[in-house]
Amino acid sequence: MSVSTSPGGADESALVPPPTTTPERPTSYWIRTLLILLLLTEQSALGFSLIAPTLPKVAQEFATPNVVWVMTAFTLAGALASPILGKLADTYGKKRMLVVTATIGAAGALLSATAPVFWIFVLGRFLSGAGFACLAIGYTLVRDVFPARLQSISISIANTGVGAVGVGALFLSGVLIDHLGFRAVFWFACAFCAVGAVLTALFVPETPVRARSRIDWLGAALLAIGMLAIMLCLSQGKVWGWSDPRIIALAATAVAGFATWVWWERRTEEPLIRLELIANPALRFVLIGGGLAYGATTLLATIVPMMLQTPAQAAPYGFGFSATTMAMWLLPGQLMIVVSGFVVGATARTIGFRRHLIIGAVLIAASAVLLSTMPEMAVVVLVAWMVFGLGCMIYAAVPNLALLTLPETQRAVGSNFVGVSQTLCGTLISTIGFAVLAQNVLAAGPHGVVYSESGFRYAFLVAAGAALVGSLVAVAVPRMRAAVTA
Repeated sequence: MSVSTSPGGADESALVPPPTTTPERPTSYWIRTLLILLLLTEQSALGFSLIAPTLPKVAQEFATPNVVWVMTAFTLAGALASPILGKLADTYGKKRMLVVTATIGAAGALLSATAPVFWIFVLGRFLSGAGFACLAIGYTLVRDVFPARLQSISISIANTGVGAVGVGALFLSGVLIDHLGFRAVFWFACAFCAVGAVLTALFVPETPVRARSRIDWLGAALLAIGMLAIMLCLSQGKVWGWSDPRIIALAATAVAGFATWVWWERRTEEPLIRLELIANPALRFVLIGGGLAYGATTLLATIVPMMLQTPAQAAPYGFGFSATTMAMWLLPGQLMIVVSGFVVGATARTIGFRRHLIIGAVLIAASAVLLSTMPEMAVVVLVAWMVFGLGCMIYAAVPNLALLTLPETQRAVGSNFVGVSQTLCGTLISTIGFAVLAQNVLAAGPHGVVYSESGFRYAFLVAAGAALVGSLVAVAVPRMRAAVTA
Protein backbone atom coordinates (compact mmCIF):
# COMPACT_ATOMS: atom_id res chain seq x y z
CA MET A 1 0.00 0.00 0.00
CA SER A 2 2.94 2.27 0.28
CA VAL A 3 4.43 3.83 -2.84
CA SER A 4 8.16 3.74 -3.38
CA THR A 5 9.76 5.55 -6.28
CA SER A 6 12.95 3.57 -6.55
CA PRO A 7 13.95 0.05 -5.63
CA GLY A 8 17.68 0.24 -5.57
CA GLY A 9 20.47 1.57 -3.48
CA ALA A 10 22.30 3.60 -6.11
CA ASP A 11 22.05 7.38 -6.33
CA GLU A 12 19.14 8.58 -8.40
CA SER A 13 21.43 10.57 -10.67
CA ALA A 14 23.34 7.42 -11.58
CA LEU A 15 20.20 5.76 -12.88
CA VAL A 16 18.89 8.48 -15.20
CA PRO A 17 19.52 7.56 -18.85
CA PRO A 18 20.59 10.11 -21.43
CA PRO A 19 17.75 11.50 -23.52
CA THR A 20 19.00 9.72 -26.65
CA THR A 21 18.32 6.27 -25.15
CA THR A 22 14.54 6.61 -25.61
CA PRO A 23 13.59 5.38 -29.09
CA GLU A 24 11.02 7.21 -31.13
CA ARG A 25 7.82 5.16 -30.93
CA PRO A 26 4.14 6.07 -31.33
CA THR A 27 2.14 7.00 -28.25
CA SER A 28 0.02 3.87 -28.68
CA TYR A 29 3.12 1.75 -28.04
CA TRP A 30 3.75 3.43 -24.69
CA ILE A 31 0.08 3.17 -23.68
CA ARG A 32 0.21 -0.58 -24.31
CA THR A 33 3.44 -0.82 -22.31
CA LEU A 34 1.93 1.10 -19.40
CA LEU A 35 -1.15 -1.15 -19.33
CA ILE A 36 1.09 -4.20 -19.16
CA LEU A 37 3.17 -2.71 -16.35
CA LEU A 38 -0.02 -1.97 -14.40
CA LEU A 39 -0.63 -5.72 -14.18
CA LEU A 40 2.56 -5.96 -12.13
CA THR A 41 2.58 -2.69 -10.19
CA GLU A 42 -0.82 -3.61 -8.71
CA GLN A 43 0.59 -6.71 -6.98
CA SER A 44 1.09 -5.10 -3.56
CA ALA A 45 -2.38 -3.49 -3.56
CA LEU A 46 -4.03 -6.74 -4.66
CA GLY A 47 -2.16 -8.57 -1.93
CA PHE A 48 -4.29 -6.67 0.59
CA SER A 49 -7.59 -5.84 -1.12
CA LEU A 50 -8.05 -9.16 -2.90
CA ILE A 51 -6.90 -11.39 -0.03
CA ALA A 52 -8.33 -9.71 3.11
CA PRO A 53 -11.90 -10.97 2.46
CA THR A 54 -10.62 -14.56 2.37
CA LEU A 55 -9.31 -14.53 5.95
CA PRO A 56 -12.46 -15.88 7.66
CA LYS A 57 -12.63 -18.74 5.14
CA VAL A 58 -8.94 -19.46 5.53
CA ALA A 59 -9.31 -19.62 9.32
CA GLN A 60 -12.27 -21.95 8.89
CA GLU A 61 -10.55 -24.20 6.33
CA PHE A 62 -7.39 -24.69 8.36
CA ALA A 63 -8.98 -24.31 11.82
CA THR A 64 -6.31 -21.85 12.97
CA PRO A 65 -6.42 -18.69 15.11
CA ASN A 66 -3.11 -17.60 13.55
CA VAL A 67 -4.66 -16.27 10.35
CA VAL A 68 -2.60 -13.08 10.83
CA TRP A 69 0.29 -14.95 9.18
CA VAL A 70 -1.58 -14.77 5.88
CA MET A 71 -0.85 -11.03 5.82
CA THR A 72 2.28 -11.03 7.99
CA ALA A 73 4.18 -13.39 5.70
CA PHE A 74 3.21 -11.28 2.69
CA THR A 75 4.30 -7.93 4.14
CA LEU A 76 7.46 -9.29 5.78
CA ALA A 77 8.60 -10.83 2.50
CA GLY A 78 7.83 -7.56 0.74
CA ALA A 79 9.96 -5.56 3.17
CA LEU A 80 12.88 -7.95 2.79
CA ALA A 81 12.59 -8.60 -0.94
CA SER A 82 12.02 -5.05 -2.24
CA PRO A 83 15.53 -3.65 -1.64
CA ILE A 84 17.19 -6.90 -2.76
CA LEU A 85 15.17 -7.26 -5.97
CA GLY A 86 15.57 -3.55 -6.57
CA LYS A 87 19.34 -3.78 -6.52
CA LEU A 88 19.24 -6.85 -8.75
CA ALA A 89 17.07 -4.81 -11.15
CA ASP A 90 19.63 -2.01 -11.18
CA THR A 91 22.35 -4.53 -12.05
CA TYR A 92 20.65 -7.01 -14.41
CA GLY A 93 17.79 -4.98 -15.86
CA LYS A 94 14.41 -3.87 -14.60
CA LYS A 95 12.37 -5.72 -17.23
CA ARG A 96 14.18 -8.95 -16.45
CA MET A 97 13.60 -8.63 -12.72
CA LEU A 98 9.94 -7.71 -13.24
CA VAL A 99 9.49 -11.01 -15.07
CA VAL A 100 11.37 -12.91 -12.36
CA THR A 101 9.44 -11.20 -9.56
CA ALA A 102 6.06 -11.81 -11.18
CA THR A 103 6.98 -15.45 -11.74
CA ILE A 104 7.82 -15.82 -8.04
CA GLY A 105 4.50 -14.18 -7.16
CA ALA A 106 2.61 -16.55 -9.46
CA ALA A 107 4.35 -19.55 -7.90
CA GLY A 108 3.44 -18.29 -4.41
CA ALA A 109 -0.23 -17.83 -5.33
CA LEU A 110 -0.29 -21.30 -6.89
CA LEU A 111 1.17 -22.77 -3.70
CA SER A 112 -1.48 -21.06 -1.57
CA ALA A 113 -4.26 -22.14 -3.94
CA THR A 114 -3.30 -25.81 -3.62
CA ALA A 115 -1.93 -25.88 -0.05
CA PRO A 116 -3.14 -28.91 1.95
CA VAL A 117 -1.95 -27.49 5.31
CA PHE A 118 -1.67 -24.01 6.79
CA TRP A 119 2.14 -23.71 6.88
CA ILE A 120 2.36 -24.42 3.14
CA PHE A 121 -0.38 -21.85 2.57
CA VAL A 122 1.67 -19.27 4.52
CA LEU A 123 4.81 -20.20 2.58
CA GLY A 124 2.93 -19.39 -0.61
CA ARG A 125 1.98 -16.00 0.81
CA PHE A 126 5.63 -15.37 1.68
CA LEU A 127 6.64 -16.00 -1.94
CA SER A 128 3.81 -13.76 -3.13
CA GLY A 129 5.28 -10.94 -1.05
CA ALA A 130 7.99 -10.55 -3.67
CA GLY A 131 5.33 -8.72 -5.68
CA PHE A 132 5.91 -5.64 -3.52
CA ALA A 133 9.08 -5.01 -5.53
CA CYS A 134 7.13 -4.75 -8.80
CA LEU A 135 5.78 -1.35 -7.76
CA ALA A 136 9.13 0.39 -7.41
CA ILE A 137 10.80 -1.47 -10.29
CA GLY A 138 7.89 -0.62 -12.57
CA TYR A 139 8.00 3.09 -11.74
CA THR A 140 11.74 3.32 -12.33
CA LEU A 141 11.43 1.42 -15.61
CA VAL A 142 8.92 4.05 -16.75
CA ARG A 143 11.42 6.72 -15.76
CA ASP A 144 14.20 4.97 -17.71
CA VAL A 145 12.50 4.12 -21.01
CA PHE A 146 9.39 6.26 -21.47
CA PRO A 147 9.76 9.55 -23.38
CA ALA A 148 9.92 12.59 -21.12
CA ARG A 149 6.57 13.88 -22.39
CA LEU A 150 4.80 10.77 -21.04
CA GLN A 151 6.70 10.01 -17.84
CA SER A 152 4.71 12.18 -15.42
CA ILE A 153 1.28 11.16 -16.65
CA SER A 154 2.28 7.48 -16.78
CA ILE A 155 3.45 7.45 -13.19
CA SER A 156 0.33 9.38 -12.15
CA ILE A 157 -1.89 6.75 -13.79
CA ALA A 158 0.02 4.02 -11.97
CA ASN A 159 -0.48 5.85 -8.67
CA THR A 160 -4.21 6.25 -9.29
CA GLY A 161 -4.44 2.57 -10.11
CA VAL A 162 -2.93 1.62 -6.76
CA GLY A 163 -5.83 3.35 -5.01
CA ALA A 164 -8.57 2.40 -7.42
CA VAL A 165 -7.69 -1.30 -7.46
CA GLY A 166 -9.03 -1.63 -3.93
CA VAL A 167 -12.51 -0.76 -5.19
CA GLY A 168 -12.77 -3.52 -7.76
CA ALA A 169 -10.67 -6.07 -5.88
CA LEU A 170 -13.14 -6.32 -2.99
CA PHE A 171 -16.03 -7.08 -5.36
CA LEU A 172 -14.00 -9.54 -7.40
CA SER A 173 -12.84 -11.32 -4.27
CA GLY A 174 -16.41 -11.44 -2.94
CA VAL A 175 -17.80 -12.96 -6.13
CA LEU A 176 -15.03 -15.57 -6.31
CA ILE A 177 -15.40 -16.53 -2.64
CA ASP A 178 -19.20 -16.75 -2.69
CA HIS A 179 -19.43 -18.75 -5.92
CA LEU A 180 -16.16 -20.70 -6.22
CA GLY A 181 -14.58 -20.70 -2.77
CA PHE A 182 -11.65 -18.79 -1.28
CA ARG A 183 -9.03 -20.80 -3.20
CA ALA A 184 -10.38 -19.30 -6.43
CA VAL A 185 -9.01 -15.94 -5.28
CA PHE A 186 -5.49 -17.37 -5.22
CA TRP A 187 -5.96 -19.06 -8.59
CA PHE A 188 -6.93 -15.65 -9.96
CA ALA A 189 -3.87 -14.04 -8.34
CA CYS A 190 -1.68 -16.75 -9.90
CA ALA A 191 -3.11 -16.13 -13.36
CA PHE A 192 -2.84 -12.35 -12.92
CA CYS A 193 0.88 -12.60 -12.12
CA ALA A 194 1.58 -15.15 -14.84
CA VAL A 195 -0.12 -13.11 -17.57
CA GLY A 196 1.75 -10.01 -16.44
CA ALA A 197 5.08 -11.87 -16.56
CA VAL A 198 4.47 -13.24 -20.06
CA LEU A 199 3.29 -9.93 -21.52
CA THR A 200 6.20 -8.08 -19.92
CA ALA A 201 8.69 -10.56 -21.36
CA LEU A 202 7.17 -10.21 -24.85
CA PHE A 203 6.28 -6.53 -25.18
CA VAL A 204 7.98 -4.32 -22.56
CA PRO A 205 11.35 -2.76 -23.47
CA GLU A 206 14.37 -3.24 -21.27
CA THR A 207 16.17 -0.31 -19.67
CA PRO A 208 19.67 0.50 -20.91
CA VAL A 209 20.57 1.77 -17.42
CA ARG A 210 22.83 -0.35 -15.23
CA ALA A 211 24.26 0.43 -11.79
CA ARG A 212 26.53 -2.09 -10.09
CA SER A 213 25.84 -2.56 -6.39
CA ARG A 214 26.35 -5.14 -3.68
CA ILE A 215 23.44 -6.87 -1.97
CA ASP A 216 23.37 -6.90 1.80
CA TRP A 217 22.39 -10.54 2.30
CA LEU A 218 23.58 -10.58 5.91
CA GLY A 219 21.52 -7.49 6.73
CA ALA A 220 18.43 -9.11 5.20
CA ALA A 221 19.01 -12.30 7.19
CA LEU A 222 19.49 -10.46 10.50
CA LEU A 223 16.36 -8.36 9.93
CA ALA A 224 14.37 -11.47 9.05
CA ILE A 225 15.54 -13.25 12.20
CA GLY A 226 14.57 -10.30 14.42
CA MET A 227 11.16 -9.85 12.78
CA LEU A 228 10.27 -13.55 12.79
CA ALA A 229 11.32 -13.93 16.41
CA ILE A 230 9.23 -11.01 17.66
CA MET A 231 6.19 -12.09 15.62
CA LEU A 232 6.41 -15.67 16.86
CA CYS A 233 6.76 -14.34 20.40
CA LEU A 234 3.63 -12.20 20.06
CA SER A 235 1.51 -14.81 18.27
CA GLN A 236 2.44 -17.75 20.51
CA GLY A 237 2.51 -15.94 23.86
CA LYS A 238 -1.06 -16.90 24.71
CA VAL A 239 -0.58 -20.51 23.59
CA TRP A 240 2.69 -21.23 25.37
CA GLY A 241 2.37 -18.74 28.23
CA TRP A 242 4.28 -15.49 28.50
CA SER A 243 6.71 -16.92 31.07
CA ASP A 244 7.47 -20.02 28.98
CA PRO A 245 11.21 -20.43 28.27
CA ARG A 246 10.47 -20.58 24.54
CA ILE A 247 8.82 -17.15 24.64
CA ILE A 248 11.73 -15.73 26.63
CA ALA A 249 14.18 -17.26 24.15
CA LEU A 250 12.28 -15.76 21.22
CA ALA A 251 12.26 -12.33 22.85
CA ALA A 252 15.99 -12.54 23.48
CA THR A 253 16.58 -13.66 19.89
CA ALA A 254 14.56 -10.70 18.59
CA VAL A 255 16.54 -8.20 20.69
CA ALA A 256 19.86 -9.75 19.69
CA GLY A 257 18.82 -9.94 16.03
CA PHE A 258 17.75 -6.30 15.83
CA ALA A 259 20.81 -5.08 17.76
CA THR A 260 23.19 -7.01 15.51
CA TRP A 261 21.33 -5.80 12.43
CA VAL A 262 21.65 -2.13 13.48
CA TRP A 263 25.37 -2.65 14.23
CA TRP A 264 25.92 -4.25 10.83
CA GLU A 265 23.88 -1.73 8.83
CA ARG A 266 25.88 1.15 10.29
CA ARG A 267 29.17 -0.44 9.26
CA THR A 268 28.67 -2.17 5.94
CA GLU A 269 29.40 -0.22 2.77
CA GLU A 270 26.08 -0.91 1.03
CA PRO A 271 23.46 -1.70 3.71
CA LEU A 272 19.99 -3.08 3.14
CA ILE A 273 18.56 0.09 4.73
CA ARG A 274 20.62 3.25 5.21
CA LEU A 275 19.98 3.99 8.87
CA GLU A 276 21.99 7.20 8.75
CA LEU A 277 19.13 8.76 6.82
CA ILE A 278 17.12 9.00 10.04
CA ALA A 279 19.80 11.29 11.45
CA ASN A 280 17.70 13.94 9.71
CA PRO A 281 15.09 14.76 12.41
CA ALA A 282 12.46 15.69 9.84
CA LEU A 283 12.70 12.33 8.09
CA ARG A 284 12.83 10.49 11.42
CA PHE A 285 9.53 11.99 12.58
CA VAL A 286 7.94 11.34 9.16
CA LEU A 287 8.99 7.69 9.30
CA ILE A 288 7.80 7.12 12.86
CA GLY A 289 4.55 9.06 12.58
CA GLY A 290 3.71 7.78 9.13
CA GLY A 291 4.77 4.24 10.00
CA LEU A 292 2.49 4.06 13.03
CA ALA A 293 -0.48 5.42 11.08
CA TYR A 294 0.25 3.06 8.19
CA GLY A 295 0.39 0.14 10.63
CA ALA A 296 -3.05 1.12 11.93
CA THR A 297 -4.48 1.04 8.39
CA THR A 298 -2.98 -2.41 7.77
CA LEU A 299 -4.57 -3.79 10.93
CA LEU A 300 -7.97 -2.21 10.24
CA ALA A 301 -8.02 -3.39 6.62
CA THR A 302 -7.40 -6.92 7.87
CA ILE A 303 -9.84 -7.24 10.77
CA VAL A 304 -12.84 -5.23 9.53
CA PRO A 305 -13.69 -7.80 6.80
CA MET A 306 -13.37 -10.54 9.43
CA MET A 307 -15.80 -8.76 11.75
CA LEU A 308 -18.39 -8.14 9.02
CA GLN A 309 -18.31 -11.77 7.88
CA THR A 310 -18.69 -13.25 11.37
CA PRO A 311 -22.08 -15.04 11.46
CA ALA A 312 -24.70 -13.43 13.71
CA GLN A 313 -25.43 -16.78 15.36
CA ALA A 314 -21.76 -17.23 16.25
CA ALA A 315 -21.18 -13.89 18.00
CA PRO A 316 -23.40 -10.99 19.13
CA TYR A 317 -21.50 -8.47 17.03
CA GLY A 318 -21.62 -10.57 13.82
CA PHE A 319 -23.35 -9.30 10.69
CA GLY A 320 -23.01 -12.57 8.76
CA PHE A 321 -22.29 -10.78 5.49
CA SER A 322 -21.24 -12.74 2.45
CA ALA A 323 -18.00 -11.59 0.87
CA THR A 324 -19.92 -9.80 -1.89
CA THR A 325 -22.26 -8.03 0.53
CA MET A 326 -19.29 -6.99 2.65
CA ALA A 327 -17.65 -5.47 -0.44
CA MET A 328 -20.78 -3.41 -1.11
CA TRP A 329 -20.80 -1.98 2.40
CA LEU A 330 -17.10 -1.12 2.25
CA LEU A 331 -17.27 0.37 -1.26
CA PRO A 332 -17.87 4.01 -0.15
CA GLY A 333 -14.82 3.84 2.09
CA GLN A 334 -12.70 2.37 -0.70
CA LEU A 335 -13.79 5.20 -2.97
CA MET A 336 -12.78 7.67 -0.27
CA ILE A 337 -9.26 6.25 -0.39
CA VAL A 338 -9.08 7.29 -4.03
CA VAL A 339 -10.61 10.68 -3.22
CA SER A 340 -8.06 11.26 -0.46
CA GLY A 341 -5.25 11.15 -3.01
CA PHE A 342 -6.91 13.90 -5.05
CA VAL A 343 -7.47 15.91 -1.86
CA VAL A 344 -3.76 15.81 -1.07
CA GLY A 345 -2.87 16.86 -4.61
CA ALA A 346 -5.39 19.71 -4.67
CA THR A 347 -4.44 21.14 -1.27
CA ALA A 348 -0.69 20.47 -1.23
CA ARG A 349 0.13 24.18 -1.40
CA THR A 350 -2.56 25.47 0.96
CA ILE A 351 -2.54 22.77 3.65
CA GLY A 352 0.84 21.11 3.23
CA PHE A 353 1.82 17.46 3.47
CA ARG A 354 2.67 17.74 7.17
CA ARG A 355 -0.93 18.66 8.02
CA HIS A 356 -2.18 15.96 5.67
CA LEU A 357 -0.26 13.40 7.72
CA ILE A 358 -1.56 14.77 11.02
CA ILE A 359 -5.18 15.03 9.83
CA GLY A 360 -5.08 11.64 8.15
CA ALA A 361 -3.70 9.90 11.24
CA VAL A 362 -6.36 11.55 13.44
CA LEU A 363 -9.12 10.42 11.07
CA ILE A 364 -7.80 6.85 11.11
CA ALA A 365 -7.72 6.91 14.90
CA ALA A 366 -11.28 8.28 15.00
CA SER A 367 -12.55 5.55 12.70
CA ALA A 368 -10.88 2.87 14.83
CA VAL A 369 -12.43 4.30 18.02
CA LEU A 370 -15.85 4.30 16.36
CA LEU A 371 -15.40 0.69 15.28
CA SER A 372 -14.27 -0.26 18.79
CA THR A 373 -17.82 0.48 20.00
CA MET A 374 -18.79 -2.67 18.03
CA PRO A 375 -21.80 -0.98 16.36
CA GLU A 376 -24.92 -3.04 15.88
CA MET A 377 -25.92 -1.21 12.68
CA ALA A 378 -23.93 -1.75 9.50
CA VAL A 379 -24.44 1.90 8.49
CA VAL A 380 -22.18 2.93 11.38
CA VAL A 381 -19.46 0.67 10.02
CA LEU A 382 -20.00 2.26 6.60
CA VAL A 383 -19.50 5.76 8.05
CA ALA A 384 -16.45 4.67 10.03
CA TRP A 385 -14.93 3.15 6.90
CA MET A 386 -15.51 6.36 4.94
CA VAL A 387 -13.67 8.30 7.66
CA PHE A 388 -10.92 5.69 7.44
CA GLY A 389 -10.76 6.08 3.66
CA LEU A 390 -10.32 9.82 3.87
CA GLY A 391 -7.63 9.31 6.51
CA CYS A 392 -5.69 7.26 3.97
CA MET A 393 -4.40 10.58 2.63
CA ILE A 394 -1.31 9.55 4.61
CA TYR A 395 -0.40 7.29 1.67
CA ALA A 396 0.24 10.35 -0.46
CA ALA A 397 1.51 12.60 2.33
CA VAL A 398 4.33 10.39 3.64
CA PRO A 399 6.26 9.88 0.36
CA ASN A 400 5.96 13.57 -0.48
CA LEU A 401 7.19 14.61 2.96
CA ALA A 402 10.11 12.21 2.64
CA LEU A 403 11.09 13.65 -0.74
CA LEU A 404 10.97 17.18 0.70
CA THR A 405 13.31 16.24 3.56
CA LEU A 406 15.87 14.30 1.51
CA PRO A 407 18.75 15.76 -0.51
CA GLU A 408 18.29 15.23 -4.24
CA THR A 409 21.10 12.66 -4.42
CA GLN A 410 19.47 10.54 -1.69
CA ARG A 411 15.87 10.61 -2.85
CA ALA A 412 16.02 7.22 -4.58
CA VAL A 413 17.43 5.22 -1.68
CA GLY A 414 15.42 7.31 0.78
CA SER A 415 12.14 6.53 -0.97
CA ASN A 416 12.95 2.84 -0.76
CA PHE A 417 13.71 3.25 2.95
CA VAL A 418 10.29 4.86 3.50
CA GLY A 419 8.51 2.00 1.75
CA VAL A 420 10.36 -0.68 3.72
CA SER A 421 9.86 1.04 7.07
CA GLN A 422 6.12 1.45 6.46
CA THR A 423 5.78 -2.20 5.53
CA LEU A 424 7.64 -3.30 8.66
CA CYS A 425 5.47 -1.05 10.84
CA GLY A 426 2.35 -2.49 9.24
CA THR A 427 3.59 -6.00 9.94
CA LEU A 428 4.34 -5.27 13.61
CA ILE A 429 1.10 -3.41 14.36
CA SER A 430 -0.94 -6.17 12.70
CA THR A 431 0.90 -8.82 14.68
CA ILE A 432 0.18 -6.98 17.94
CA GLY A 433 -3.49 -6.59 17.01
CA PHE A 434 -3.87 -10.27 16.20
CA ALA A 435 -1.98 -11.24 19.35
CA VAL A 436 -4.74 -9.41 21.23
CA LEU A 437 -7.40 -11.22 19.18
CA ALA A 438 -5.77 -14.61 19.82
CA GLN A 439 -6.18 -14.09 23.56
CA ASN A 440 -9.93 -13.60 23.13
CA VAL A 441 -11.13 -16.64 21.18
CA LEU A 442 -14.84 -17.23 21.71
CA ALA A 443 -15.18 -20.53 19.89
CA ALA A 444 -13.66 -22.73 17.22
CA GLY A 445 -16.28 -24.69 15.34
CA PRO A 446 -18.04 -24.98 11.98
CA HIS A 447 -17.81 -21.21 11.46
CA GLY A 448 -14.04 -21.28 11.97
CA VAL A 449 -12.36 -19.35 14.75
CA VAL A 450 -14.74 -16.82 16.31
CA TYR A 451 -13.24 -14.06 18.43
CA SER A 452 -15.01 -12.44 21.34
CA GLU A 453 -16.44 -8.96 21.17
CA SER A 454 -13.82 -7.71 23.60
CA GLY A 455 -11.08 -9.17 21.37
CA PHE A 456 -12.17 -7.07 18.40
CA ARG A 457 -12.67 -4.03 20.63
CA TYR A 458 -9.12 -4.24 21.98
CA ALA A 459 -7.70 -4.83 18.50
CA PHE A 460 -9.48 -1.72 17.21
CA LEU A 461 -8.08 0.24 20.14
CA VAL A 462 -4.58 -0.97 19.25
CA ALA A 463 -5.09 0.54 15.80
CA ALA A 464 -6.53 3.74 17.30
CA GLY A 465 -3.60 4.09 19.68
CA ALA A 466 -1.03 3.55 16.93
CA ALA A 467 -2.66 6.15 14.67
CA LEU A 468 -3.09 8.67 17.48
CA VAL A 469 0.55 8.37 18.56
CA GLY A 470 1.50 8.69 14.89
CA SER A 471 -0.42 11.97 14.63
CA LEU A 472 1.32 13.34 17.73
CA VAL A 473 4.73 12.39 16.34
CA ALA A 474 3.81 14.03 13.04
CA VAL A 475 3.29 17.33 14.87
CA ALA A 476 7.07 17.36 15.40
CA VAL A 477 7.73 17.26 11.64
CA PRO A 478 9.15 20.67 10.63
CA ARG A 479 6.97 22.82 8.42
CA MET A 480 8.08 22.61 4.79
CA ARG A 481 6.80 24.25 1.65
CA ALA A 482 5.89 21.88 -1.15
CA ALA A 483 7.12 22.82 -4.59
CA VAL A 484 3.99 22.33 -6.65
CA THR A 485 4.63 22.31 -10.40
CA ALA A 486 2.63 21.52 -13.48
